[in-house]
Amino acid sequence: MDASTIHDYRFVLAFLGLGLVFGILALVVPYLLAPRGRGRDALRTYESGIIPERGAWRQFSLLYYLHALLYLAVAIDVIYLFPVALAFRTIYSWQVLVEILAFVAVLALAVVYAWRTGVFRWE
Repeated sequence: MDASTIHDYRFVLAFLGLGLVFGILALVVPYLLAPRGRGRDALRTYESGIIPERGAWRQFSLLYYLHALLYLAVAIDVIYLFPVALAFRTIYSWQVLVEILAFVAVLALAVVYAWRTGVFRWE
């Protein structure tokens, strides 16, 4: 590498260096400044300053996780539709429209399947 190549990449190297420094600082500073708690109170469950009524380990219904996964799937699919919708303004093709409709149809089938199997019933 000659001097002109390094000169061309000086901003990239500066940003990489700053990112490395800030990343290390974000790990080291809390370690140095955080209070060190010892004993029984340090291991107790913390609930916003309120003394907990029972232990932290509780069983939750599987429906919570199914709702979370369905929400995540729909949210990510909608995120993928935004760039396609923006590009669709400049691309006038039936193929793109059919692909978008097929994508939404698969998503709709998943939601209908979850609805028919009773995932959305809250009991």
